[in-house]
Amino acid sequence: MHKRALVVGLILVMVLLAAGTSGLAAPPLQARSVITYPTDGATISGVVEITGIATHPNINFYQLRYAAGPEATGGSQWVDFAIVEGTQVENNVLGRWDTTIIPDGQYTLAMAVWGHNDSANYVTFVTHLTVNNAQPVPSPTSEEEQPTPEPMPTAEAGPTPTPVSIEQPATLTPRPSPTPEGEGVEQVSTPSAADEERFNMPFSANELRGAFFNGVLITSMLFLLWGLYMLAKASIRWYLRQSKRFPWQ
Repeated sequence: MHKRALVVGLILVMVLLAAGTSGLAAPPLQARSVITYPTDGATISGVVEITGIATHPNINFYQLRYAAGPEATGGSQWVDFAIVEGTQVENNVLGRWDTTIIPDGQYTLAMAVWGHNDSANYVTFVTHLTVNNAQPVPSPTSEEEQPTPEPMPTAEAGPTPTPVSIEQPATLTPRPSPTPEGEGVEQVSTPSAADEERFNMPFSANELRGAFFNGVLITSMLFLLWGLYMLAKASIRWYLRQSKRFPWQ
């Protein structure tokens, strides 16, 4: 009785301890740091709207920054261009990046989300961004004056050359070489009327079936005759042996 009460008490203590521990545990933090535009390898220019997600259950701030170079390294020189406090963004504009104040080239974009009482930082990168704000070279229009080409010098006319006739040798017509009989010529045989008549003979399934059954019948009769012959031969041998064994009968 005492043992049973002791076991029940231990179970109740374990249940209470588990319930108290679960009640005191803090809920896990759910933070997200995502940049949806621009994407890796994109070419941008002018003022670019950076869109994405910046969320944290106890958000403090998030910051947007860039650095020269296609990828983030330990020696990257980061420049902040937006720091937003206490604001959560879900698939919307995070900030605006004015690329007209930086030289053209390749850059890396980054965003970090920070929360109160959370020592972790949630960072995302966008790499291989190309900033191109160079103005295109204007093409020449049809209204612009085109330089007039200088006239080519005219060659002075000289004495007219006298044509000289040249005799061409007579053209020889090659003779056709005789072709040996049966060599290099494919003989095609034309089917005769008898062959066509033989190939066009009507096919009767009944005649084929009758011929098959006749063959089976003849074969069965031959086997039967052979069996009777062997039986008669064995009977004669048995009779002769009996006659030699009992000659007085």
